[in-house]
Amino acid sequence: MTGSRISARSLLRETFATTKPIYAPLLTINFPNFILVALNSLGNLGSAGVLFFIYSFVAVPLFSGAMIFYTYRSLTRNQVTVGQAFNQASRRLLHLILAYILFVGVVFAGFIALIIPGLYVSYRLTFSLYATVIDNSSAVDSLSSSWKLSKGRWWLLFRAISLMVLLVFVPIILISLLIDPTAKSVGYQLTSNLLGFLAGPLMNVYLVLLYLRLRESAATIQ
Repeated sequence: MTGSRISARSLLRETFATTKPIYAPLLTINFPNFILVALNSLGNLGSAGVLFFIYSFVAVPLFSGAMIFYTYRSLTRNQVTVGQAFNQASRRLLHLILAYILFVGVVFAGFIALIIPGLYVSYRLTFSLYATVIDNSSAVDSLSSSWKLSKGRWWLLFRAISLMVLLVFVPIILISLLIDPTAKSVGYQLTSNLLGFLAGPLMNVYLVLLYLRLRESAATIQ
């Protein structure tokens, strides 16, 4: 028995419809991350290795976890505040950090081997943080859960993520290149960071919806 069919294009339409009422809170959650990224672009963060490490492996999981939790609770009509989303992410922070480090490490090893295996592994483990936040899984269980959930769904994930990249991130790159074709100036960095910040909620909602659809589809098989 196969699971229900998931359409990447239908999911994209649902994303735009769903994101509107929660767009501002998601921007609020991710705003500190935007400030940190902007500082890094100006050279004030990346020059300090310890601060950059803390940002990469503490701040990123924290903000991602808060956005995932807020989105999930909103989609399930169990609304929470921005503060509550951060509190939940903070309680799960150690698991989020470990899941993120494991994800980065496994994917990096895949890319060291060959590019294609790295892409394959990254897509299969995409939902590690989502399992950590939504299902309260441990770091190892989150990776295992994402791997099992995406079994036989790699091409769906490839199409879905590629569609979002084409519609959201390619325009960001093109607009930023209009600011500076060399992609080296501060203006280019700040523009791309700002546009990425504005597009972040869409990607977050899209992946939460995709995770929930995959989970529902897997439940129909069991």
